[in-house]
Amino acid sequence: MIELDPSTPWEPPEASPPPRVPARRRWIALAAVGLITAGMLVAAVPRVSTEPVFTVDDFRVLSVQAGGGRLILGRLQPEGGGTQVEVLSLRDGTRLWSMALDVDQHLTFLTDNVMSLVTEVPTGPANTLTVLDAATGEQLWQRTQVVCFGRVAGRILVEDVAGVAEESPAVEVPPSGETSVNPALEQRGRRYLVLDERTGATVWEIRVPKGSAAEFSWVGDSAGPAFMSELSPTGLLQIRDLGTGAVIATHQLDWSGTISSLTIGDSFLESGAALPEQVLIAKAGERGTDVFDRGTGRLLWHWQAERSDARGGGHPYPCATDLLCVRDESGLTFIDPRTGERLWRVDRYNSVMGRDGDTVVANAWATPGNAELPIAAFDARTGRVVRKLEGWRFIETVPGGRLVMWKPVDVRRAVLSVVDPRSGRVVVFGKAEGWYGIPECHQQRNMLACLVNGALLVWKLP
Repeated sequence: MIELDPSTPWEPPEASPPPRVPARRRWIALAAVGLITAGMLVAAVPRVSTEPVFTVDDFRVLSVQAGGGRLILGRLQPEGGGTQVEVLSLRDGTRLWSMALDVDQHLTFLTDNVMSLVTEVPTGPANTLTVLDAATGEQLWQRTQVVCFGRVAGRILVEDVAGVAEESPAVEVPPSGETSVNPALEQRGRRYLVLDERTGATVWEIRVPKGSAAEFSWVGDSAGPAFMSELSPTGLLQIRDLGTGAVIATHQLDWSGTISSLTIGDSFLESGAALPEQVLIAKAGERGTDVFDRGTGRLLWHWQAERSDARGGGHPYPCATDLLCVRDESGLTFIDPRTGERLWRVDRYNSVMGRDGDTVVANAWATPGNAELPIAAFDARTGRVVRKLEGWRFIETVPGGRLVMWKPVDVRRAVLSVVDPRSGRVVVFGKAEGWYGIPECHQQRNMLACLVNGALLVWKLP
């Protein structure tokens, strides 16, 4: 045991001098520490470029489309009428091929592998469909007197309209404040064909007789329709898988009459989702919509709008996987599809943009494209506003319920972001100069291509 005399102040012993380190070694050590620290900062805060991946800025671009990892640019021809189209790689802007189009021709994507060159005729619905190899521009096949619906299971869906005269259906304008009578469906038989994309050969066909109605249930804009529903005047409902053409379900509904419209699903179906259990039928000559149970065939409820409305006619439509909506000029009413009960209503927002889980995202459908777009996320169970997005202009929706938006910095500059309407998280991925007017934008393969004031800008999305 060591005892200390408290009367004598204690002082620490004098430390021995540190060993001398040569100046050269000190500088090496400091440099190493600096490099390590800089590396840690870079790893912690990654730098994301907001510059476009590539641009085409000669101000002669008239239109842009995206599909199959490629872009179709419509360009102003220096001489003569029509346009010059160029096909570019979406990844880096490499020019793949080009061709000149007449004023009555349009080039667009059909599938990831082929494009359609459509030549319009002066009268009637029949067009000439020419299919080109998307990689080279080589013509693969041609077919006349068809109307193209788009892709389906890697093939092409068309309607054969040979001998069909163009008709202009009469439109009834009801007195102010009254609901309109449902018009009759165009009374003619229809012939739908599914064609091989490389050869144009008919894979299978469906004939819908006069008086019956056909409706296609789409699974996203890029995937094409997955199902076809056919309703006869006696209430027989058949559902076909458009991948094979086979009838996969038959139901007898407690209904008969002249069909005005048939609705059983729409583009809000997600990949792999089942068709809704409710079938919506509007009978010609009557007002309103009948809602049937697809499984039992019985009538569940009837909807009749209180007044006519130019934006949707006051008819319910599928706006999410388990919700129906009725749109009017001032807002949206959300309805239980099984009972017809009005669940909740929102004012100002009158167009559903999509649903993710228990969140519905809606906007003001009548807003001009270049104006600030009011967007709000609602709780689908209660109608409570979860979040409002202010000051943004809408561009596109992307997977996961996210929204691609832009916001003006000043009269000629803009910032582009991906916004999560549920959490409010904003990820900036682009800054643009010379951003005037309304942009034309397309999202594909995690890339965004925007045409603004004759110039093309392409960004990679986060």
